[in-house]
Amino acid sequence: MTSSGQMKKGNNAPEAEHKALPENYGTTEAALLPRDPNWMFVYWEITENSKNEVRKKHGQDIFQKGRQVIRVYDATDPSAAKYFDIQVMHDAKSWYVNVQESGKPYCCEIGLAMPDGSFIGLVKTNTVNLPAGRVSDVTDEKWMAVSADFDKLLQLSGVEYIGKGSGEVAKSLAQRWEMLRAVFSRASSWGVSSMSSQTLQQPKPAGKKFWLVADCELILYGATEPDAFVTVAGRKVNLNPDGTFSMRFALPDGAMDLPVKALSKDETDSREIGIKVTRATTTDGK
Repeated sequence: MTSSGQMKKGNNAPEAEHKALPENYGTTEAALLPRDPNWMFVYWEITENSKNEVRKKHGQDIFQKGRQVIRVYDATDPSAAKYFDIQVMHDAKSWYVNVQESGKPYCCEIGLAMPDGSFIGLVKTNTVNLPAGRVSDVTDEKWMAVSADFDKLLQLSGVEYIGKGSGEVAKSLAQRWEMLRAVFSRASSWGVSSMSSQTLQQPKPAGKKFWLVADCELILYGATEPDAFVTVAGRKVNLNPDGTFSMRFALPDGAMDLPVKALSKDETDSREIGIKVTRATTTDGK
């Protein structure tokens, strides 16, 4: 066939110009998309012309002097100027952004954080409103399952709610959500630097045309009675109001023991779970 938009005779491959989207569009712009209550996705393009304009205004070495960052603004009150920075490489062109507080409006600005504390913005995104990351406060004590398979579905979900009333189920769901949400909260870390500030921010190795860096961390989480005394590897853990807890650890090569112990408030009962983790990292040596 030779008509436009159809494959040529004897060739099952698409036309070359349709194989891939262009790498860039020649326009300086940025966009922010919500993913879930605590995560957003930002992507951007900064043209060479835009960079040259910044160099003319601030000096040819401005990109060497400043830290390349995504500045994340809490857009609830623009006059308050609440923000935090994520250090990235502008050439990455996209990034997942985590925020601690859900249910708020946010926007991002790609730019340079200067040593003197000033900020040079290169391109700003739209504002997005994240949904609230919690179970609704409104519960109906009269709701019931409408399917005979409801109990099976709950069991498959990994949550043991069988035999509980609707109020108890709602409470269990809330506790499970808070536990999972806390896993990804920066506040739950034990002084462990995040991967984005260690591995992903490493500069490209000198002289390498193609390269790769990667790392991983360990997340531990659990739950007990809210008034219990809990330790992990001998260190006291601060419990959330519902008795859940979580923490992140660096994960070096080798074996790591993380005994989890809980003691009841009246010190008459205790429980212990032993967790052992082993990591082995290999590289091709290139």
